[in-house]
Amino acid sequence: MKNLLIALLFLVTLCTGHSLYAQDLKNFSSLFQSLNKAERVEFLGHLRGLINGVNVGDQLQNDIFVDLKNGLPVTNPTAGIDSILGAWSQGRAELEGLLKQNPSEFDSKEIQAILGAFDKGNAGWIQNLGTIQNGFAQYKDSLKVDPAIVAKAESEYKANAGSMQSSLGKQYQDFSDALLKVENLTGTRKWDDIVDNLLTGFGALEIGAGVQSLYATYYDEAPDSVTTVLLRFGSAPNYNQLWGAEWNVWASFKGGNNNQNGEIPNSTNAGFKSYLAGGNVSFQYRPEIPFAKGVMRLISGVGANVEAYMPARINPAKQASLNNQGKTTGFGPELRLGFAVNTGDVSFYSYSNRSKGYVLRCPDYPFDSWQVVSGIQWQALHLRYVHGDTKWAKAENRHAIYNEVSISVSIK
Repeated sequence: MKNLLIALLFLVTLCTGHSLYAQDLKNFSSLFQSLNKAERVEFLGHLRGLINGVNVGDQLQNDIFVDLKNGLPVTNPTAGIDSILGAWSQGRAELEGLLKQNPSEFDSKEIQAILGAFDKGNAGWIQNLGTIQNGFAQYKDSLKVDPAIVAKAESEYKANAGSMQSSLGKQYQDFSDALLKVENLTGTRKWDDIVDNLLTGFGALEIGAGVQSLYATYYDEAPDSVTTVLLRFGSAPNYNQLWGAEWNVWASFKGGNNNQNGEIPNSTNAGFKSYLAGGNVSFQYRPEIPFAKGVMRLISGVGANVEAYMPARINPAKQASLNNQGKTTGFGPELRLGFAVNTGDVSFYSYSNRSKGYVLRCPDYPFDSWQVVSGIQWQALHLRYVHGDTKWAKAENRHAIYNEVSISVSIK
C-alpha cells in the first residue's frame, strides 16, 4: 500500500508540475543551432529509439547502486597529478593551432571565446590545485554515505522507476519541439554563443582530476590496458530543483611512448598521448518523492553525448603506419535515468547514461555507449565514479571499457 501511494503521488507530480522544456529549453537555443535540420531529425530518430527501448528494471539500472554500496576508494585518485602540469601550456597551443586550421568552422571571435573558456578552466585549475590534490585525504571521512540511506533510496527508486517512462515521453515531445523550431539554414555553428551558453547557462562550474583504467581494442592490433590521468571540466551537479541541465567534458592521457605491436620506440614520440575524450549535455526532470531521510529526487534526462577514441596507432619512424591513427569520434543522443539524495551536509547521486548514434565523417559506423556514474558531494568537493563501455564500430573493432574516479572542486 505504501509503495502504491508513493507511485500515485509521483504521478500527480508529473501531471501538475510545470513543463521543463516548454518553459526553459529556449535558453539553450545556441546549442541546438549547432545541428542543421537534417542532423536534428536524425538525432531525434536515435533518441526515440533509445526511449522506446529503455527498461528501467534492467541490469544497467541495478548497477547504479553498486558503487554507493561499496563505499569510497582507499587512495587519493589525484596522487601524482603534478606530472601533467607541463602539459597545460602545450595543450593551449595545440588547441589554438587546431582551431586556426579550420577557418570555415571557427572565426577569430569564436576562437577567442573557445580559448577564453580554456583559460578560465586553467585559472580554476591553478587556483584550486591544492584542494584537488589534497581534498580527498583531508575530507574523505566527510565524503561518506550511510549504507541504510543507500538501501532505502534503492528501495524507493525501484518502487517508482516504472513511472519514469511516462516522464520520458513528455520530455521527448517537448525536447523535439524545441529542437525542431530552431532555424539554422546555413548549418554553421556559432561557437562563441555555444561557449557563452555553457559557461553562464548551467550554474556553477567545477574542475577536477583523477585516474582512468582503460582497456581499448582497435581491430586486430594489440589492445591497450593502461591507467591514465583524467581531467574534467563542466557544470557542478545541483539536484535541488525540479528541473536542471548539466554539461561535462573530459579527457584521459598518459606520458611516454605508445607504440603498438612491437614497433621500435622513437624519441620524437615521447610526451603526452591522448586516449579517450568526451563530453555531454543533459536536460533533466527531477521530481521529488517522499523520503524520510532527506530529499530524494528521481532523474530522467535527454541530451547529447560525444566521445572520441584517440589511442595513437602510429610510429613516426614507420611511414606505413602514419595513416592508421585510430582517432574516431562518435556522436548521438543520450538518455539518463537515476536518482539523487540530499541529506544533511552530504549529497549523493547515481545514474546511467545510454547513447547511440553514428561516427562523425563515417555515418555508416555505429556509435554505442553506456555509463554508470555515481557521485558524492560535500561542500565544494565532488567525488565521482564512472564505469563506461563505448564502441565506435561493428564487432567491437573500436572498443573501450573504462573505470574512473576523480575529485572536483567548484570554481567561481
